Amino acid sequence: MDILQTRAQGHRDSTYAMLLQQPVPECLRALEQLVTAPRIGCWRDVRGFIRYYEQHGDPTDAESAVALIAGCVRMTNAQLRKDAQRGGTKSWAAKWVPREPKCRPSPLLRWYYDTLASDMFPGAPDAQRRYRKLISELTPPPQTEPLGLKHLVKRALNATNAAHLNAAFNQLKEKARHHRSTATLVPVLSLAHSMGPGHNNCLHAGIGLALLLLPPSGRMITFSSHAQWHEMQDPHDFVSNAQHLFAAARAPTNGLNANLDSALKLLNGPALVISDMEHDNDNDSSNDNDSNNSLKSKPLFWNVSHNGRAANFHGDHNLLHQIKLL
Repeated sequence: MDILQTRAQGHRDSTYAMLLQQPVPECLRALEQLVTAPRIGCWRDVRGFIRYYEQHGDPTDAESAVALIAGCVRMTNAQLRKDAQRGGTKSWAAKWVPREPKCRPSPLLRWYYDTLASDMFPGAPDAQRRYRKLISELTPPPQTEPLGLKHLVKRALNATNAAHLNAAFNQLKEKARHHRSTATLVPVLSLAHSMGPGHNNCLHAGIGLALLLLPPSGRMITFSSHAQWHEMQDPHDFVSNAQHLFAAARAPTNGLNANLDSALKLLNGPALVISDMEHDNDNDSSNDNDSNNSLKSKPLFWNVSHNGRAANFHGDHNLLHQIKLL
């Protein structure tokens, strides 16, 4: 199997074993391609492979070790020099340079770090200090990493910067808009006890998905032992809406069970049921031959316990495509 393909499938150790079998020049070319190819590897793999080489390589082959460290230093510092010249987005190379305290248990990582510093600032007596400052400046702050729906909901519940979270959510919503049809679905969110902590813990994902698909009217349904309508005053105020739904889940009137029938009785159009379980609606009393009732009797379903994947769809599949944002 190809090295890049193996790494793309998430098999780090297998990838490193394949690299180790290559002559050093080919190994370094493959490693550099690995860390720079979009959505394949990352700069963490340079550090990871050095550790793997230390544990599984030939300890008597000093020539290969010297060539490996020299090649890793060359590709890493070349990227850092590019990042230092950029005024905007930077790579993650600086983040995955090993910090000095974490190098101590590994002689090869200590060698790698010392050589990085001396290569970047040759002849400088304070090369390590200057290099430490450089990688700190070039490491992007954590908040620049994209957040998924679950993480956005978790932050919204204790929001200190509502404007930032609302903007991040609305960017996701705009992206999701291109993955779905123009049909309007009513989100029907389960608030049953099994959605919460200690069980499947799907409540955050469910709230995020319901707000992502909230129609312009701002209306949606929640249900547990009973069902109720909710009308969000501002569909774009993600933080307030997430807090509202979380409060509804914690309200004393919210029940333990998922009584889907109570929610279906409130519907008069196409809906998406968001739950942590498979619901069987075969016993619905509506007439399936009646086209006006077909979507009401057979709504779409999204099982959030399936790691965000759409599951158990019924009805018109063209109403919604899978949105892989959870």
